[in-house]
Amino acid sequence: MTITAENILLIGSVLLFFSLLAGKTGYKFGVPTLLLFLVVGMVFGSEGLGLQFSNPKIAQFIGVVALSIILFSGGMDTKYEEIKPIAPQGVILATLGVLL
Repeated sequence: MTITAENILLIGSVLLFFSLLAGKTGYKFGVPTLLLFLVVGMVFGSEGLGLQFSNPKIAQFIGVVALSIILFSGGMDTKYEEIKPIAPQGVILATLGVLL
């Protein structure tokens, strides 16, 4: 398959559709959305459907976009009440990690 704008939009649309479908299904059964995003990624990756990425720059770009979406979704699903008890340890760990 050649890399054209139409193919990129088609693949992105299919992945988005299946991710939304998995998210709605997971919500009904109480399964975390991020876990289902990972499953969809594995199914559509080289281990599932056998899609091979011969261009490392495009593969890296797709990975960065996917990671951004996963992190955004995780941040939006996290409630402050869940973070509050462990926030001091997280701040200390992040600060020490930057200083070291």
